Amino acid sequence: MENPAMLDTILQRTSVRHFNKDRQISEEVTRKILTAGIRAPSAGNIQPRTFIILKDQRVRDQVYELCEDQAFMNEAPLWIVVCVDIHRHLKAAELTGVHYDYTGVLPYTMSVLDAALSLENLTLAAEALGLGSVMIGSIIEHPQKAKEILQLPEHCFAICILCIGYPIGKPRPRTKWDYDKIVCDDKYRDIELKDVLEYWRTFMFGDLERAGKEISPEIMEKVSRKESYGRRYADHYKEEFVKTTNKKISDFLRTQNLVTD
Repeated sequence: MENPAMLDTILQRTSVRHFNKDRQISEEVTRKILTAGIRAPSAGNIQPRTFIILKDQRVRDQVYELCEDQAFMNEAPLWIVVCVDIHRHLKAAELTGVHYDYTGVLPYTMSVLDAALSLENLTLAAEALGLGSVMIGSIIEHPQKAKEILQLPEHCFAICILCIGYPIGKPRPRTKWDYDKIVCDDKYRDIELKDVLEYWRTFMFGDLERAGKEISPEIMEKVSRKESYGRRYADHYKEEFVKTTNKKISDFLRTQNLVTD
């Protein structure tokens, strides 16, 4: 049976960064959102994910510091930390008399996929219930501090925070790569310079419109000259930051036995 409303929810969902901080989310609605996350697919039904609701303001303040002080987070009444959690699976096996080594790149990668599926379910459930959400990935850059703040066990890793609230207005969905640049038949098809230029102009045009700025051919030409796809991302994800954060995360994953050499 077709469900057009569900498809519309998926296609129209976009990140929200302005919330009504005076409007709380009921326990009933919160439970529905989290249940949707629990019901996400899971390889082997191992379900290696844990959701931590941040209620204590002291805990929120500590986590907020890890997330580059993104002020809009404080407008959202509901914060859910999504964790990759192999600990529960290993402990459940141990409690039933079995010790085995379910660690390394394969279990970790499968667990990240499972956590990502749950995260998508959480965002779509929030959208379907009339709320807005935004994913905060900065917590992944500080794995040891997050572990200490949230008292995570070994084999558990905080990968994302989902901030949810009642939106004040709602921006239009952002421009994505065209269908025929993402979808390939039978084998990989690479892009060309003309594809990048076409996408980037469309993306910048859409972002200017979303910001309510007046757009003219002259403005578009100026913006296109000032920024490019490569320069925008190279300036945002600076090489030194990527390298140092790679090492920090890799070291943490090894110390927690999430991956092994």
